[in-house]
Amino acid sequence: MPFCKNCGKEVNENAKFCSGCGASLTGETPSSNPQQNSTAGTPCPKCGSIIPLGNVACTNCGSLLNPDKHTTAIVLGYICSVFLPLFGIIFGIYLLTRPNKDVHKHGIIMIILAIAMAIVWWLIFSYIAYTSSMSYYNSHYGGYHSYDYNNYYDYYDY
Repeated sequence: MPFCKNCGKEVNENAKFCSGCGASLTGETPSSNPQQNSTAGTPCPKCGSIIPLGNVACTNCGSLLNPDKHTTAIVLGYICSVFLPLFGIIFGIYLLTRPNKDVHKHGIIMIILAIAMAIVWWLIFSYIAYTSSMSYYNSHYGGYHSYDYNNYYDYYDY
């Protein structure tokens, strides 16, 4: 028996699409005439052909029987991309590995957004660290004030 080149699942020899991931096995587009078998199964919502029990995708048109929308992962991923960029990247990678191709664009956007926000957060925290260290330096070592020339020259008698 042949195997799917996309996911590696074993497929029937006469199948046009993988029953696991929905990828095309022959490079064809879905046919308009549904193939009606007398075997038990569920009708495909897209083309109407019978999907054998246990299959995730239609073997005639390749559409997923019950595609997962991953709405929770998408919402949490965008929130994490802004506030916790590392977790945003993790959610983006998770969405890229799902068989539903519709969520892949969200995964790519999340990864790009998370990288951009990581840079922004790094700049913000660097600025805060710089200003607090300068504040500490000025309070403990006297710092130089442009308005205080008299005190500056009192320390150094020429």
